[in-house]
Amino acid sequence: MLIAVGIVFKTPILQSFSNFLMKQDTPAKADLMVVLSGSAFDRGNEGANLYKAGYAKHVICPGGNLEELFLILGDTVYESDLCKRNILRNGVADSLVTALHYGTSTREEADTILGYCREHQIKKIIVVTTLFHTRRAGKVYKERFAKEGITVLMRGAHATDYEENLWWKTEYGLIALNNEYMKTLYYLIKKDHHKKTGA
Repeated sequence: MLIAVGIVFKTPILQSFSNFLMKQDTPAKADLMVVLSGSAFDRGNEGANLYKAGYAKHVICPGGNLEELFLILGDTVYESDLCKRNILRNGVADSLVTALHYGTSTREEADTILGYCREHQIKKIIVVTTLFHTRRAGKVYKERFAKEGITVLMRGAHATDYEENLWWKTEYGLIALNNEYMKTLYYLIKKDHHKKTGA
């Protein structure tokens, strides 16, 4: 009986795993758009589309990690630089996109952007990341920024190498979903540890 139920409801059961990770907001005009580093092609494309639709006046690409493929070629390129290049490739002017070489994780990038928002008195931002990353990133950003009176809207970019609601059909989708759940668990453990130690 259990096997039969599993076969019949396989697709909705598997989709529930991906649906949990994807949590985005309705887009609205903001003071600033933040396109997170990593997956520069997908996130950069989505950021450029939102910018050209009039949702923000300036774009920030944070990220202090270096792109390994460029290191092999003897060149130093940050993930944030690569994301900016893709946004420019999509027709956004260079003067409207800033790359910040700070932050090697979602939390560190959030702290970097929070400092930028304080300095420039920004009260509303759009954060662009991949769809599977929206729930975790949204939790990190919204908890931090709400304390400063800053509204955060999350938007997710579709992946080009797998379909989010059919993630189990490709190796890329399987890896992406597994990685995001592992990182979500890690953040929960780390947050609980900080509460217990007062760190």
